[in-house]
Amino acid sequence: MPEVKHKFHWVHLLGVVILVGYFVLSKLNTVNAVTRQDIFLSFIQLYIFGAIFACIFLYLFSHEKFFPVAKDIEKVEEKKEKKYLKRYLHHGKILATFIIGTLGGPVFSSLTARLLLSKMGMGKYFIVILANIPSTLFTVGITNGFIKIFGF
Repeated sequence: MPEVKHKFHWVHLLGVVILVGYFVLSKLNTVNAVTRQDIFLSFIQLYIFGAIFACIFLYLFSHEKFFPVAKDIEKVEEKKEKKYLKRYLHHGKILATFIIGTLGGPVFSSLTARLLLSKMGMGKYFIVILANIPSTLFTVGITNGFIKIFGF
């Protein structure tokens, strides 16, 4: 009798719980941070929150049972990576992680790092934490500007 592969694993449920918790807490945290008078404390509050969740998401996305398709993507990318490795030495992948992290936040930066920086080991956590800086600056700048313009 052939082995039956289960598509649902406990890590998927954990992922959903963490993702829902992140979205709820991030909205509350953002409102709390932008109502502060000190913009530096707003930045620090949002940055630490985002960096912690980015690392949690990266760890979760790196779990073999959570994202089994990643192995197939890595095999396809390995051929292309060898071709361009001498020229770019991962700088394009790091830049892509920064850009996607700035525009998409911790969830997308973690997913991007998982897919593009799979061979970096613990270095991808450092990249995700650094990629959270421009994202937080963007969030604090936009929300504080919006509050000042409309006088909330």
